[in-house]
Amino acid sequence: MKTLRQVGLLALTLGCIVGSSAYAGCIAPIDGTPANPSIIASLPAVTTLNYAPIGGVMASHEVAAGRLSGGWSCDGQGALGMTGVTTSLASRGSQGLYDSGIPGVGIRIGHRGTRNWNTPLYPPFTTTKVVGGLFYFPNIVRMDFVRTGMGVGKGDMPSFNYKTSYFIDTNYTTPARAVYAIEGTSLTTKFEHNAFFTTCYTPKSSTEVNMRRPAIEQVKRGSVQEFPFALDVVCNGLNPTVKPAVKVYFEGNSVRDGVLNLNGVGQPGVAKGVAISLANDKGVALPFSKAKAVALDWQASGPGTEMYRFAGKARYVTTGAEVAAGKADATLTYVLEYN
Repeated sequence: MKTLRQVGLLALTLGCIVGSSAYAGCIAPIDGTPANPSIIASLPAVTTLNYAPIGGVMASHEVAAGRLSGGWSCDGQGALGMTGVTTSLASRGSQGLYDSGIPGVGIRIGHRGTRNWNTPLYPPFTTTKVVGGLFYFPNIVRMDFVRTGMGVGKGDMPSFNYKTSYFIDTNYTTPARAVYAIEGTSLTTKFEHNAFFTTCYTPKSSTEVNMRRPAIEQVKRGSVQEFPFALDVVCNGLNPTVKPAVKVYFEGNSVRDGVLNLNGVGQPGVAKGVAISLANDKGVALPFSKAKAVALDWQASGPGTEMYRFAGKARYVTTGAEVAAGKADATLTYVLEYN
């Protein structure tokens, strides 16, 4: 009797294992299976870009990618998700984000469904142990147009192709992982806006300030001449009633705002104990950090352009007790910020 009882328990255990295996995965969906491939619909002919900071979304579109289908019920033994993307777009290094081919405009492509899938997800991804509720095919493609640069261009976006696949583990297909392609070809739109400069630039590639050759005693006494200089900036692509601010800050070998070290400081033949003091025409020290960027003065408007100017002044100053004559050149880079 003891042996028979042990056999009966063993048979019951095997019955449980077989029963679980027979129903692993997801059963046939209540709303049918997706088209294979499901085709991504065309984008609107025109996309109007609205103001957003860099990294923000300027416009969005949601387009169909096939029909509503699915409604799989799953027992927690399988997985679902989306495969990697094949596209003619260049990745910007963040999942789902690509370069649109228009300056300053990125395109983030996500997928969601009409039912039970409201938040876009970005392939590739896999969800395991799927159980509870009904799972639907991602029949909507969301495209967010993201500001990626200071200048934001206009015009026709180069057409692109895009392909990924949705997969789900089932108990009614062979193989057990059902895969449904999602494809779009020759997708494009035309960008329009009146919210951004497309670019700002200085007509001169470089600005040289001739500091002449003051005597070392003049530098020590602080009686050296100040030399004015200016940066003229032209911004294209916007003709607003209220002129947007264009700011500038500087980068260079500096220990603090407004003081620029000489090139090759400490080397033989270079002046000792000397630097160049830099300020704007209002006497404010030139900023060497983005947080302290100063506004340029608006000058005039032209056809589709706005003109700005930064006016400054430079002079030699002492930085230490030991001052010696020598070469006294310095270089700095300016960085424009606009929109």
